[in-house]
Amino acid sequence: RNIRDADLALSPGANLIFGLNGSCKTSLLEAIHILSRGRSFRTRNLATVISHDESSCTCFGQVNTDDSRGISIPVGVMRNAEGKFVFKVNGEQVTTASQLAEVLPLQIVNSDSFELLEGSPGARRSFIDWGVFHVEHSYREVWSRFQKCLKHRNSLLRHGKIDQLQLSVWDREFCALASQIDLSRRNYLDRLIDSIRNMIERLELNGQFDFTYQAGWDTSQDLQTQLKAAGARDHKAGHTHLGPHRADLRIQVGRQSAADILSRGQIKTLVFALKLAQGSLFEDITGRKCIFLLDDLPAELDIHRRKAVCQ
Repeated sequence: RNIRDADLALSPGANLIFGLNGSCKTSLLEAIHILSRGRSFRTRNLATVISHDESSCTCFGQVNTDDSRGISIPVGVMRNAEGKFVFKVNGEQVTTASQLAEVLPLQIVNSDSFELLEGSPGARRSFIDWGVFHVEHSYREVWSRFQKCLKHRNSLLRHGKIDQLQLSVWDREFCALASQIDLSRRNYLDRLIDSIRNMIERLELNGQFDFTYQAGWDTSQDLQTQLKAAGARDHKAGHTHLGPHRADLRIQVGRQSAADILSRGQIKTLVFALKLAQGSLFEDITGRKCIFLLDDLPAELDIHRRKAVCQ
């Protein structure tokens, strides 16, 4: 964006970035996000991130480990206007953004974070999967295989006449992977929800909060049988209606959706509780800390809530 060139040495604790509107505070956070995820949190079109009259942008960082080893790991991302990219970790080129995220685990809270409560189930699935990915190393491979399986199954459903033999092969693989994903998510959520409740109490957010995980199908029945029963509907729509890609985490106060009855300040406080709880659990399990990018902390929060979050 408007940062032509910058070199910053950041504190290992909290860093406060301040300045006038348009002085590139958010762009700095965006650069750190690109370094961790290979993409922006503001746009899908990375051409807009590249400075005017330039053909590419580069972010480079030295990630200092927070354990006794004191190792510094170089991480780099280069993206050009055509969408081509180069990701490097410790001098070696890597092929996926998830390999960046392993080195630089990161959480962001900004105006878009309200989507965690108010948005589609996809936002809450991504929230859950961030945690599972970072604490269970095999999860990335299982999720990648499931995505490929889902893609093949949906491709078959779009054919005029479905090859039932092929479909049954993919269904078996689909169900096996779905069960693994569901088990990993449930095991993680068992610990995360306790952490969230503790954080809600620390942030003094009043209310009886309930968290209910929905797998994306009726887990009391055989998934393969349910897929067969939904075959006509899936074929007509051209995609699969049941499975872990349809999961959700319902967050309620009493019997009502939290997003429907909480104020904007309460919703933002609850978002902080979710994110901080996830970071706290990540540290408990791995012994590592994650980076928190907080864009415009005071927005929607009174002074009491700001103090609670900062503490």
